[in-house]
Amino acid sequence: MNEAISVSKVVCRGVLNGLDLNLYKGSLTVLLGPSGSGKTTLFKLLTGELQSDNGEILVGGVSVTSLAKSAIAKFRQKIGVVFQDVELLEDRNVGEQIALPLEIEGMKKADRQKRVDEVIERFQLQDLRDKSPNSLSMSERQRVAIGRAVAGEPMVLLADEPAAHLDYAAAIQIANLLTHENLRGMTILIGTSNPDFAGLFPKALVMSTGKI
Repeated sequence: MNEAISVSKVVCRGVLNGLDLNLYKGSLTVLLGPSGSGKTTLFKLLTGELQSDNGEILVGGVSVTSLAKSAIAKFRQKIGVVFQDVELLEDRNVGEQIALPLEIEGMKKADRQKRVDEVIERFQLQDLRDKSPNSLSMSERQRVAIGRAVAGEPMVLLADEPAAHLDYAAAIQIANLLTHENLRGMTILIGTSNPDFAGLFPKALVMSTGKI
């Protein structure tokens, strides 16, 4: 199966109206649409946070719409998520933030340390490693959030408004980071209401009134 995400005829809360979307493994897709067009609703459906009223959703071959509540937490460990309101744990430094999903999945300490080192280098966070979130700029916080989201090598990365609150130079940096992660083979779905940010990628799908 080459599809990482398959959404078929999905209806949800009057926001999504028969949405269809198929994303192949290793693809990078940008959804461009104004607030209220259904991007965030779609992301929450993909993680199992919301349940659709109708339709079918598959992520990595798993039917999200059929998942038992007891299985959702484990399923979410396989999804990397970055939302516009960057939530970092204030009692953890940058290195510890990135290690968090690896701790949750039970990775051995030595392997965890190696993975954190790799992410720190890839995201150029060496000078920030021991800093707390409250000492970081918004751009730095976003880099840490994305690094944390990809540390566990999830099957897909969902980035909802990843450049919100950033100036254009910082947005370019975030776009470059996401593009690099995609070139490493990660499937990425980005939602944005900013045409300038969407323009930093080869193409974008336009989302309006719950459809693409």
